[in-house]
Amino acid sequence: MAASSGNARLLALTLVLVLAALHGVVCDSNHTHFAMVSRNAPSWRPDRGGHGKGSAPAPSPSLDTCGCEPTPAPKDFLNEKLRTLYPVIQAFKTTITSDPRGVTASWVGPNLCDSYFGGNMYKGFYCDHPPVKGAPQDDTTLTIASIDFNGYGLGAPSLAGFIDAFPDLALFHANSNNFSGDVPDLTGLPYFYELDLSNNNFSGVFPANVVPLGGLLFLDLRFNRFVGTVPPPVFDLSVVALFLNNNGFYGRIPDNFGSTTAEYLVVANNQFTGPIPRSIYNTSANLSEVLFLNNHLSGCLPYEIGLVEGLTVFDAGGNDITGPIPLSLGCLGLVEELNLAGNQLYGHIPDVLCMLAKTGKLQNLSLSDNYFHSVGHHCLELVRSKVLDVRLNCILNFPNQRPALECARFYADPPQHCPFVPHIPCDLPGFRPPAAAAAALPSAVAAEGGGGGGGGN
Repeated sequence: MAASSGNARLLALTLVLVLAALHGVVCDSNHTHFAMVSRNAPSWRPDRGGHGKGSAPAPSPSLDTCGCEPTPAPKDFLNEKLRTLYPVIQAFKTTITSDPRGVTASWVGPNLCDSYFGGNMYKGFYCDHPPVKGAPQDDTTLTIASIDFNGYGLGAPSLAGFIDAFPDLALFHANSNNFSGDVPDLTGLPYFYELDLSNNNFSGVFPANVVPLGGLLFLDLRFNRFVGTVPPPVFDLSVVALFLNNNGFYGRIPDNFGSTTAEYLVVANNQFTGPIPRSIYNTSANLSEVLFLNNHLSGCLPYEIGLVEGLTVFDAGGNDITGPIPLSLGCLGLVEELNLAGNQLYGHIPDVLCMLAKTGKLQNLSLSDNYFHSVGHHCLELVRSKVLDVRLNCILNFPNQRPALECARFYADPPQHCPFVPHIPCDLPGFRPPAAAAAALPSAVAAEGGGGGGGGN
């Protein structure tokens, strides 16, 4: 009886293995390699406010999870565009190495635009109507316009042959996944304008395929393992937001930094060296928030920072920047947060900067861990109200300062002698810019018979 039972189990196991092998053959016969599709449609951008008419709920647990299925008949697809994209998605699905949320279980069947109609198939894929030549929009042909894998935790060795195979794709978001390999060449996608590859496993030098994307508005490469220098053309991209932080980029920030059109620019937590480029003044029309913190930047704090009138956040903490604070920073009337802590700045903390808490929007000013020796009257008020942090400096009779001997050694041999520019390039209450004083001089001379005119800074 025991032998008979063992033979039965062996026969059953053999049958299972045979069926599994046959199933694998059937599945393999239905897979195709990554397909490239036509890219001759006119340029367009879907509404940046959303992704179609519905979100994609969690896939049904009853969906087939073998990773393959019989190819639907052509008539089952909504249109030819979607029929062409079906094998692209299925081929990419076979390369997925991790899928903790079971996302790919919804990638079955011909309904690639199911989420557009409120369905739960093809999670992460979103459709829209593209325009056609001579008309603003084609209301009959849906196509995949965006892919959003944010937070899915998907793993795959490469994205090449996948996102570059969607001719109407406008954006690809893949924050918090485990993608790696080379960044695909997306120059053949005429509508593409947003790329988010943040928090993945990409490595190597700055992805060269990104540089030619002239229509890019949003580029996020943060929290990867990129290394090397950043090519100057990156700052010529027409982006609104540029995030390069938390990688291993090193070398000088290119001198054409000021060419950027970005409103939000972050290069923090890398290994950049050299000074903050003085070309930053060219960003005055657009730059709102810029973060340089936690690099190895050095040199004098540029006077030109004060010319970027639209700045709301400036953070260069945790570097080796030196010199006095330029009076031009008093012109940053919109700045809310200003962090220069953890550098080698020295001299007097000027009142024109601290007055921004009264005349401007300044809410947080950190100058701790530097070598300042004194503060102005308005700055003293900010210290008392805890708006200004001046710990670990060299301010006499202030608590939590550096040892006197350390301060003496620093001032005996500062890392760099930086020029102090007394000019203030804007009209501040209580201060008269030299240009205004010079303009008033002729009339003053004529009225007073040779008397002097001018204004102090």
